[in-house]
Amino acid sequence: MNYSVLNTDALVIGTGLAGLMAARSLTKKLPDAKILMIGNGLGASPYVHGFNMMLHKDDSMESFYEDTFVGGREQSKPELAKALCDGSVELRPVLEELGIEFNRKDGEYSLLRPLGASHPRVASVGNHTGVAIMNAIRDEFAKNDNISSLKDTRALRLLRIDGRVCGALTYHINEKKFTLVIANAVVLACGGFCNIYPFSTNMKDIGGDGIAMSFGVGADLCDLEFVQFEPSAAVAPAPIRGKSVITTMYYEGAVLRNTLGERFMLKYGEAGECVNKDVQSRYIFKEIKEGRGTENGGVFFDCTGVGRERLNEQYDSYVKRYSDVGIDIATTPFEIAPAPHTSLGGIAVDEKCFSGIEGLYACGEIIGGLHGANRLGGNAGLETMVFGRIAGESVADYLANASKADVTEDDVLDFVEDTLTLSGENVVTKEQLDAIRVKMQKVLSEKLNVLRSCDELEEAINEIGDLLEELDDSSMEGIDEELAFETIRLVNDLQTAFLLALSADARKETCGCHVRSDHEEEGKEKYRVVIRNTPEGTVVLKESI
Repeated sequence: MNYSVLNTDALVIGTGLAGLMAARSLTKKLPDAKILMIGNGLGASPYVHGFNMMLHKDDSMESFYEDTFVGGREQSKPELAKALCDGSVELRPVLEELGIEFNRKDGEYSLLRPLGASHPRVASVGNHTGVAIMNAIRDEFAKNDNISSLKDTRALRLLRIDGRVCGALTYHINEKKFTLVIANAVVLACGGFCNIYPFSTNMKDIGGDGIAMSFGVGADLCDLEFVQFEPSAAVAPAPIRGKSVITTMYYEGAVLRNTLGERFMLKYGEAGECVNKDVQSRYIFKEIKEGRGTENGGVFFDCTGVGRERLNEQYDSYVKRYSDVGIDIATTPFEIAPAPHTSLGGIAVDEKCFSGIEGLYACGEIIGGLHGANRLGGNAGLETMVFGRIAGESVADYLANASKADVTEDDVLDFVEDTLTLSGENVVTKEQLDAIRVKMQKVLSEKLNVLRSCDELEEAINEIGDLLEELDDSSMEGIDEELAFETIRLVNDLQTAFLLALSADARKETCGCHVRSDHEEEGKEKYRVVIRNTPEGTVVLKESI
């Protein structure tokens, strides 16, 4: 395979909010550092409607932390949850510097109350908060020659030499070429992995690369079993399938109905729809499975009670989305169902975003340990910016004292050849890759969905393991760069699916968004499932919290 080599001080993998904030804080603290950002999409960042900020007069740090920690079934790493809440306060001057102003009405902040929150807390900028912040940061970067970016580029493997991560092998999708980027430090800001499922709210650029890359260099992974299913993902019409609707509407009059017109959530408690997302997803899934679902396999989201004026004022992006496909949500309920939305697990980092592997830092959805077993609405957008800022500052501190990465020509050659080689004899084909991906997604959909059981999880481990072995027994000799890229991408997604199955099997009881049909009672023990790659093989641990 042909490849080129680039050198930089810091490599930021991901160009969404987390990556942009990391690069910004890095360059603020270490202005002379050369930063290269790579990505082939923006993940969920353009769709961030708003995020949690303590702007309500009755809100407090104590209340915010309690909501976050208790909402996560007390499985969160306390120092990460605290860093998130503290960071929301420290974020305010950063946003002011970027010229970001939150929506107000009659002089007061226009705040929405997310599920699981004690107070209204979601602040927004118009209806496109993520876009507004990204544009503001990009405007700054346009004046800084030390920050460059490679679009349409995906990282596939991390380079580790003598225990230190010092680069990544990347692939440019349009130019169809590999590039090894050598860097003195790497920031993983590449998002979660929910798009390995066949139906999710995630964009196509999201996948399992971040998990597989970090696992490959020996970083600890935690909480992978906690996949949060968004309860309100569109199942129809086809053009908006997978697009989610913000659940703050439940506090403003929206309700859920089954195909019989029943407001079924009232069967499960007086709070109705105003429960945490994991609980709501569980009961929606149950309603559908028991035959009271809609024609397209969902339930009805009925926001007619919110009123047209309020919908137009606060939720106009959703009004437009459905209007574009012929539905007036002010008068007509629409079909939704739970879909994988946020992977709560990922790289186990400390409150400084350090992975435990020299030279490797992480921020955004790729990290684990923050949300525990359930994420509160509004904390995802906040996470990207708070931990993006922290990661950038931590890398700046590291680079200020670190030596230049020592990578020889032999190191480069060995790494690239090892990455672009499989051990088998039969040359891989596009048809084979497509068939394996379909099989993987079938396993994920049937055995790692909202409800899980011991037998199904053990079957999932074996079936995904077999698919990995099938690929490993293939060969990439003589194939072109594009097929080689697709092969490595599939290996990464399979590796992530396998680790997800291992982690889910290790937690034998229900906990938050990890629901075991064979042990429905919520587990009381507080521990974290940690997966580690060692020379002896994969190790699965249970660490007490």
